[in-house]
Amino acid sequence: MLKLKTIKTFLTKKYLIFIINKLKNIRQNVYFKNSTTKYSMNSSCTMELSSKTKQKQEEINTEVKTIVKKYFNTPEKLIQYIKAQGAIVYKINNAEKILNKFGEEEGFITPLKGIKAFLINLIIGFSLQQGINIKFKTNEIFIFNTNNTEIYTVARALYKYYGYKNQLPGYDYKSQETFKKLYNQKRHHSSPFENCSIEEMYSCKEAIARDMESINFTIELSKEYEQTKKAAKKLITESSINI
Repeated sequence: MLKLKTIKTFLTKKYLIFIINKLKNIRQNVYFKNSTTKYSMNSSCTMELSSKTKQKQEEINTEVKTIVKKYFNTPEKLIQYIKAQGAIVYKINNAEKILNKFGEEEGFITPLKGIKAFLINLIIGFSLQQGINIKFKTNEIFIFNTNNTEIYTVARALYKYYGYKNQLPGYDYKSQETFKKLYNQKRHHSSPFENCSIEEMYSCKEAIARDMESINFTIELSKEYEQTKKAAKKLITESSINI
């Protein structure tokens, strides 16, 4: 069964709705552009031109789903497939617990900079017995737990990786850091977006949208699997009765 972090899913949706409503109430001329989305807003209306983003997202959804279905019952083989694409993959003990301390998740991690990158490089070095790795940046990487990585974790990671490689808005460094910073402030601030600029809110909106898409992708994958399993069970039962 699919194990998603219900609290994060709820908060991600909540923040997305909050940002959208906040942007609607802004009364000034704004023009914001990223890789495939444009926003043009004045005091009377907001226009969003994101057909390219939606088209790319649909293409990625179809492509990744096709790949995942080939390895649905063998997540380790899906990880091997990811490695074969030239991606950097690490497996460390207690990956999820360790990464949560840095505001990251098990799976795909976009490039990092600064102290967080230094600490994660340090952890990877020690975990893999590679010694001290003093670097203050990382490339895009995958980090999975050493044992029992479930298929949905790998599938979601691959989905995000394809979004990043296709340069969907929200996967860039600034958007990701803004999103992670604000999300991790949720326990300390009733309104973490209070001091954000309009550009930061738009960037964060895109990052949240991409995160929700990856969550929805795994949910739909889970639903399809459960339906297929039920259909197969029904077919076996009917065949037994006929025999």
